[in-house]
Amino acid sequence: MNENLLIPAISSLVSLPISLALAAAGLPLASAVLLINPPKRVKVFRDKFGQQTATFCFMAGLAALLCMGAAAALIESKQPAAASFWLAWPLPLAPLAGGTVLAAVLAAVYRAVWHNMRDNRAVHASLGVAATLSGWLACYLCVSFFRHFVVSSSEPAADPTLFLPPVNSAAWYIFPAALGLSLAFAGSLGGLYLIHRRDKDDFGRDYYNYSLKLACKWALFSTLPALVFLGGHFARLWPEVRNLPSRQIFFWSEAAVLASFAMACLLWILVIRNQNPLRLKLHCAAGYVMALLGLAGAASAAVSYYLG
Repeated sequence: MNENLLIPAISSLVSLPISLALAAAGLPLASAVLLINPPKRVKVFRDKFGQQTATFCFMAGLAALLCMGAAAALIESKQPAAASFWLAWPLPLAPLAGGTVLAAVLAAVYRAVWHNMRDNRAVHASLGVAATLSGWLACYLCVSFFRHFVVSSSEPAADPTLFLPPVNSAAWYIFPAALGLSLAFAGSLGGLYLIHRRDKDDFGRDYYNYSLKLACKWALFSTLPALVFLGGHFARLWPEVRNLPSRQIFFWSEAAVLASFAMACLLWILVIRNQNPLRLKLHCAAGYVMALLGLAGAASAAVSYYLG
């Protein structure tokens, strides 16, 4: 297959599990902050939203882990050199696995004690925040290890900047962009899960009108800062890329990022502004699809530059 098609195709395939992993990391925080001193008129709505999204966090995280396991097996068979790096013990596998396990355990406790800690909301919320921070730690480690994988042939333990990329590293654009997208996909996929459970968890039209708008607000207002860092990443690399053979893939992938996320934001705005967002289920689904295409564009640009 032509390289101009192969890279975007592979990036599109990996974007779905990446979006699930990002959503699973952001979902506990998206619900936990709503538990602290909620207004009385929406307290019940926020509790139900948090409980549903905390449940979905497990489903998204499990699906992401299964996909990552399959990817690791595929890499082992097709690219043993890459597998020997990512699956090496203790670095980088131990901290990556440790961060993921810690996030999963905290998320499990956060969901399990939902009813028992109704009177201690601050402590309960702190468990959700800690679960997301642990997931983000795993994300940070992945970005820093990826930097090492690309730029250095030495063993990970021999790199003094392994856990702390240099100040001028593009990792400082990728990591905060990933944090923003984590909450964006938490909102987008969380809203789709609420729609999916509409018939089984019928909490009333008022609840779903409120929660769908809330989910879209998370998606919208988290995407905007992520786009700033993605734009900074493009500006940081373009002077180098424009003289490389991969410049076309990189440029059009970045253009797809901007166009796709702009369309996703427009769809989320329409849902937020509508008096009956339940009528705009397709807008919610299309918003996620467009965000997924944006993520695929970002992945395609990164692969074309760093691994092309």
